[in-house]
Amino acid sequence: MLRDLLSSRWFQGGLAFFVLVVGGSLLYSWHVHRTTEAEFGKRPQPVVSPLKNTPATNTAPVDFQTEGVMNTPEENTDTPMSDATEAETTDATEFADLADAFLPEDFVSEEEAPAEKVAVSPFGFGPFPAVPPDYPNDMTPTWVHNRESMSRDHELMHRVLIKLWNQGDKSVSGAFIGSGLVYPLYPNTAYVEYKDLEMPDGSIRRIIKSANGPLGTTPIMKNGFSVLPNGVKAIDRKDAGINPYHFLDLK
Repeated sequence: MLRDLLSSRWFQGGLAFFVLVVGGSLLYSWHVHRTTEAEFGKRPQPVVSPLKNTPATNTAPVDFQTEGVMNTPEENTDTPMSDATEAETTDATEFADLADAFLPEDFVSEEEAPAEKVAVSPFGFGPFPAVPPDYPNDMTPTWVHNRESMSRDHELMHRVLIKLWNQGDKSVSGAFIGSGLVYPLYPNTAYVEYKDLEMPDGSIRRIIKSANGPLGTTPIMKNGFSVLPNGVKAIDRKDAGINPYHFLDLK
């Protein structure tokens, strides 16, 4: 069977073709190798330095510095803290912790306390004005000590008095309100209402009907008629009085 295979023309032809292909490939490879060496020449073999195994020598780095420019170390922006400063900080922290231990649980510092609400008028006049530090105690506004029973007229009267005081009128000693007007009170001054009285002889005499003022200004009787005490100034009430809405710029 092997003899038949070797004597077969197909086998002999295939073997010849295989030999030609392999031989041609080897010949082409040899040709390319020779052509490359002829064109570029042989590459030099690397030279191994005899100092390759010599121990490395420590060398300082070279600083390539541009002419005119000086290399300086980076600035340290951290502020050093001395031992004394650290001790003071520790002592302050320990003192604060010790103080907190003795404070009640519901203690609230001034910084943590909520801001006090500003008191406002129940009649729509806005926040109450601040009472001046030198304001007389007997003129303390009603909203300070008895806000629940305060009337509209009383609030307006006290607002007028505080504004007069802030404007420099320090001689005012009180006020009363009537017919929607505020009448500031001053020492030795009375607001007088007059009326005409017909006398028996038919003449008309103007007499005091009423008078309002501080202590010492109350009318006295003289010859059957009311008169003011000596030294008391009379102001006709119909020509006086302050409109609180205009004076305080209220609506």
